[in-house]
Amino acid sequence: MRIGRTVQHAPAVDATRITALFSPCRTWRYRLTLPFSGRAGDMIAVFLKNPSSANEIAADKTVRTASEYVWRKFPQAGGLHILNLYALRGTDSKEVGGVLRQRGESYVIGPQNDATIRETLGASSAVIVAWGGHAGIPPALYDKRVARCLEILCENQPAIWRNGRKGSDKYPFHACYWAYDDRLTPVQMP
Repeated sequence: MRIGRTVQHAPAVDATRITALFSPCRTWRYRLTLPFSGRAGDMIAVFLKNPSSANEIAADKTVRTASEYVWRKFPQAGGLHILNLYALRGTDSKEVGGVLRQRGESYVIGPQNDATIRETLGASSAVIVAWGGHAGIPPALYDKRVARCLEILCENQPAIWRNGRKGSDKYPFHACYWAYDDRLTPVQMP
């Protein structure tokens, strides 16, 4: 899988305290935790599609944008956790979709992903869903995965938000494209 370029973590992030939960082979990234400098408080989870190049040392564009956004919009937050529908690392979701077709859903989701999602949501005061559309992943399989993750969200019942500028009911606007003045709207779960 191709892993794209990295950028520096957002200035608000305390780079000395970043943690990441990877598989030992670093094929799957289950969680990236980004504490803010000079802030103590509850953590906000941002729920994306699939991880790319972001790790303990560097960010990618999406992680940097999400970090800056949470810093600005949630002054009480101590930082953020990055979660993903699929834990397989790859910059292009079309490549992730190709691997899904070749190796199956469980491989792309990752063996520890659902357990990590549950654990992380339990330790988060709110979650922002931001996984975007299926882009390159077979729509029926993507919808099945989204439905499963929505079930997990319902189990944990945190406050759930989404970017209100774009997206659809099914596919919340992907964090890579957020503007810092975008507003969040609450998500009503069944």
